[in-house]
Amino acid sequence: MNNHFLPDFSSQTRRSAILRLLLIVLAGLLFTPVTRAAEVTEKNQDLPAYEFPTGLPWLNVSRPLTLKALRGKVVILDFWTYGCINCIHVLDDLKRLEEKYRPYLVVIGVHSPKFDREKNIGALRNIVVRYDIEHPVVNDVEFRIGRYFGMRAWPTQVVLDPLGEPLGKVTGEGNYEILDSVIGDLIEKHSDRLDPAPLPVSLEKRHLAKSLLAAPAKIAVSGNRVAISDTLHHRVILADHDGRILEIYGGPEKGDSGGTAAEVRFSSPRGLAFGAGGLFVADTGNHLIRYIDLARRKVKTVGGNGEPELPRMGEFDALETGLRSPWGLALKDDQLYIAMAGNHQIWKLDLTNGKIQDYAGSGREGLRDGSLPASRFSQPSGLSIQGDWLYVADAEDSAVRRIDMQRGQVKTLIGTGLFDFGDRDGPFTEALLQHPLGVAALGDDQVLVADTYNSKLKLLDLEKRRVTTLTGGDRQSAKEGDLQLNEPGGIALLDSRVLIADTNNHRILSYDLKKGTLKEWRLRSGSQE
Repeated sequence: MNNHFLPDFSSQTRRSAILRLLLIVLAGLLFTPVTRAAEVTEKNQDLPAYEFPTGLPWLNVSRPLTLKALRGKVVILDFWTYGCINCIHVLDDLKRLEEKYRPYLVVIGVHSPKFDREKNIGALRNIVVRYDIEHPVVNDVEFRIGRYFGMRAWPTQVVLDPLGEPLGKVTGEGNYEILDSVIGDLIEKHSDRLDPAPLPVSLEKRHLAKSLLAAPAKIAVSGNRVAISDTLHHRVILADHDGRILEIYGGPEKGDSGGTAAEVRFSSPRGLAFGAGGLFVADTGNHLIRYIDLARRKVKTVGGNGEPELPRMGEFDALETGLRSPWGLALKDDQLYIAMAGNHQIWKLDLTNGKIQDYAGSGREGLRDGSLPASRFSQPSGLSIQGDWLYVADAEDSAVRRIDMQRGQVKTLIGTGLFDFGDRDGPFTEALLQHPLGVAALGDDQVLVADTYNSKLKLLDLEKRRVTTLTGGDRQSAKEGDLQLNEPGGIALLDSRVLIADTNNHRILSYDLKKGTLKEWRLRSGSQE
């Protein structure tokens, strides 16, 4: 198919729209021209209308959609891949636009997967439910739609007018105002052509079986307590070592309030760290760090102002500073380290004075070792501390990194870059991971990794410099039955066992390091379920 190079949105909108967008443009938000290549080479010929390829799997609708049937609506094609934090951030903007311009705006998520795992329609279905995506999604594994519209980066949004013509595209985050202006003008201009007919919606979340846990992401253990971030239920569960539920904070609906266990509301909580007489929570969807006072049984915010913040350098008041998708936590000596996935950085919150600052990473996405400020990360999502070493699951680089906290140096153990991934055990120099989200130091010479998109638990032997699969994939024995891992997101040590957040199976598994066996770690539900 031909590529499209869409025209600059400013050339398609009215003078008033350009004036409204002037400050945005001056601030450096770029949007790209789009002109169809076919128009350049065949200007004097009528062009056939583009149509979605047949045979592609669709989600959230009862039947595949066609662009012909969508004439009379403004259409946004959102090109995304589900492991991309920037793509996740854009979902909130798209939801706002859908609500504002319903029923004349249709958003279609064109899933253009980067990782092999992301090509799986079952895995994509779980993500659609996890991120509360209610617009139609098509899995464009071979980039057939993407190539036609000239998609070259995640995320990209292409706008089609009610006649089905592509007008322009924007890339990256922070383009709400641009899209809002363009859509508003299109609806006004084509008011006599608009079609309010509803789509054949059939939401995936309606087919999700109810369970005690929903997409658990992270686990933390301290003393006799085990904490679980029950992400899709927007709550944190505290249990004892036998799985008996002690208390539940938050849920089932998302929100951003503090207070008692019953009053508090989280939004997709993930990272957890015990300390200072309580439990710290990475309230990812709210871009906050929360603290559960276990003695008083109350929750308060200790970091973030609720607004997503772009990468920045320096020290700031923690409650006056915006965070950006905090994902993983680790605590050492009153210093709370934060895997700031959305900023591609590690941050540090000083619990003694309430100050927060960048700790490692320049904020530019990539894989670079060296000094703390010069280093680069790509969506760091899991942290673990052993002595003076801070281990990082660097998801988009499919890497495990290690920070020497005494010398202030970053070094990569496994991984070579954003597009180097796979499933290979062996020497560090040859091993491959795929989007790991969890890491846990087992001792001075061993590190456990939740190799998320390979659905495996792996062991890094730092002395031998080798990677070995412990469980998952073909390593799981027949006697373990249906205990196949499905995108594990977090791990934690409990005695000689490894507790695993088996995210897409909505459960916790326990791997016995001595026996090499895997079994379900069952929560014993109580009245607070």
